[in-house]
Amino acid sequence: MLAEPKLKIILDLVQSSTKEELIWMNGYISGLINNGKNQEQIVPASPSSAVKKITIAYGTETGNSKKVATEFAVKAKKKGIVAKLVSLDQYKLNDLSKEEYFFTVISTQGEGEPPVGAKKFYEHIHNNGFKVSQMKYGVLALGDTSYPLYCKAGEDVDIQLDKLGGQRIVPLQKCDVDFEQDADAWFDHVLKSLNESAVVAPAVKIQPAVETKKAAGKKYYNGTIITNVNLNDRGSNKQTYHVEVTADEPIEYEPGDALALIPFNKIAVVKE
Repeated sequence: MLAEPKLKIILDLVQSSTKEELIWMNGYISGLINNGKNQEQIVPASPSSAVKKITIAYGTETGNSKKVATEFAVKAKKKGIVAKLVSLDQYKLNDLSKEEYFFTVISTQGEGEPPVGAKKFYEHIHNNGFKVSQMKYGVLALGDTSYPLYCKAGEDVDIQLDKLGGQRIVPLQKCDVDFEQDADAWFDHVLKSLNESAVVAPAVKIQPAVETKKAAGKKYYNGTIITNVNLNDRGSNKQTYHVEVTADEPIEYEPGDALALIPFNKIAVVKE
């Protein structure tokens, strides 16, 4: 058993490390044990050491919801949270019942309507008899108080997710046209709630290193390019692209894996 000063050092290190750094440390310590002592060590895990994964989905007409959602994702990642940012028109509706932490940023258009890109999601949660009992959620609604149905789309989403069995971990936040301050306060409230809901992970057992298992071989995923943006200025001789790909199933990518993109081109295009 470690003395209190050493234990505090380890816990502080674990809490401040990324997933990749923890993986490296695990391998390093395992190697030391394998080459020296063969005894096992039990290291108590910190309550906040479990990495949370959240989904931030936005529905936007003018771009404000996307801006707010992106800022939220950046803040979450700085706190060590794995944040998936996705537009509601690209969101796979079948994944909704699998979500553990789901946060929606959505604006209201016209007479209380959701943005065009969010209508399929809006209709899906209202017209399908499914449950999201495992989901913890929150909604940030953007609107304009000069309209009678202020933030109506966000209100509807918040109410409907509750009806479907979701657990609201932060109250609905309505934002007027000057939304920055209220949005920032909502971010902080969500991050605090996520921290308070941390579950104590079981003790981590460090065992002597074992023979590395053989590679699983090639794994193919069918994907579609959804974003392809040239990051260089106009007139630049360089072409550096930001490419986003969505796949039919979650891509399992571990340290040491190699990724290859295999395009499928139309035969007529190739012949040209």
